Amino acid sequence: MDIKVLAITEKTDKKSELLELLNAKIPSITTVETLLDGLNTIKRFQYDLAIISADMDDYYHLEGLVRALKQVGSIRKTLLITEKEKTIDAETPYWDGVILIQGVQQACSSIIQETRSLSDFLQKEKTLQQFGPTVMDTSPLPLSDGVPLGLYRINPDGSFDDVNKTMCQLLRAPGKEAVLADNFFNLFNDTEEQTVWEKILSRDGSLQGFTHEIERYDGNVIWVRDNAWAYKDDQQKVLYYYGSIEDITSQKDLENKLSFLATQDILTGLPNKNAFFEQANFVINQARYNQDIVCLLHLDLDFFTDINYVHGTKTGDRLLQIVAKRIRLLLRKNDYVFRLGGDKFIVLINGIKSLKDVFIIAKKLQNTFSTPFVVNDFEINLSGSIGISAFPENGDDVATLLKNAEIATFAVKERQRGGYLLYTDEINIGYRSHAKEFENE
Repeated sequence: MDIKVLAITEKTDKKSELLELLNAKIPSITTVETLLDGLNTIKRFQYDLAIISADMDDYYHLEGLVRALKQVGSIRKTLLITEKEKTIDAETPYWDGVILIQGVQQACSSIIQETRSLSDFLQKEKTLQQFGPTVMDTSPLPLSDGVPLGLYRINPDGSFDDVNKTMCQLLRAPGKEAVLADNFFNLFNDTEEQTVWEKILSRDGSLQGFTHEIERYDGNVIWVRDNAWAYKDDQQKVLYYYGSIEDITSQKDLENKLSFLATQDILTGLPNKNAFFEQANFVINQARYNQDIVCLLHLDLDFFTDINYVHGTKTGDRLLQIVAKRIRLLLRKNDYVFRLGGDKFIVLINGIKSLKDVFIIAKKLQNTFSTPFVVNDFEINLSGSIGISAFPENGDDVATLLKNAEIATFAVKERQRGGYLLYTDEINIGYRSHAKEFENE
């Protein structure tokens, strides 16, 4: 059977060559270049094998990301690839092998061998699922108490016929009798999820990896991964539904945490650059419909590198937190502030009809630096240069608007730090040549 492969790797020369070879040999392979994109992709689509570069410098610890991929998705096997001869522990519960890319052809052969092995395993598993439950003997199959999964057997109407000990424990039931007197469908926290569960089983005869919420007998709601199949007689009439459920609440919590980290700046508590692009795209699409003006205010703190050098990075971090708090306090309810990274912030102003409104906000933002910042008993004077770009005048998409706001910021730094300036076509494009100089402050 075909294996669906997700490759998460940066495109170096060797890895690009490896991906070309794999694309020629594996019909179903998807490639993304960041761990974050990998996490988002695995939430939307099912994959059997993940190939992950161990050489990427990303936000997430590699073990945590690999664990999350397996927990929130359908990944059955994970392989790490690396060009560096460094120690990576191959004997962990997180990944299933490490391939050192010394020769691209050899690395490709190793991966192909792994896909064939996994394909054979999945084919055997599928055969058992298809033909194991359908037998001439219509007597119920026993449920084992010696497994860590909650096992159940229900009638077509959802009433319980039998459960194992683990199922009772998972449900926090007062006893097996209480469960047997209940109906499986009553456990669903969402009736729509119950409907989907029934439709899939009716259509396919089996259901694999279906995640949904159930309410336990103690009133708490948990997430479970549900596998079920129809037990039929020789006339293909459903006699029972067999299933197993596993508590995946902790995995869901981890998924939510990773999703939070993907869009939040941990230091300041502000939304980050990923969140900015998502929100800005949404706001601009609304502005097209309403014929509103949207403005970006790109704020770059002046000489922040010097502050870090003199007072230390801990003081610098605390200063960034205070700056973030001051910006939040002066904005309107429907405006947004994001930390782009380092000492750079972006303010998203929407729902305005005149540029005069954004200049008022820029002036307030400028004035917020007039009061010294007190950090660890140090009084620090700080200013910020603000570049402004406006939709639709200065660009029709977020990337263009951000670029032009940055150019305007560089122009401010060249003319008079601590001021603000709206981007115009007359601003010499040569300011971009000073970008590295200003970013290294």
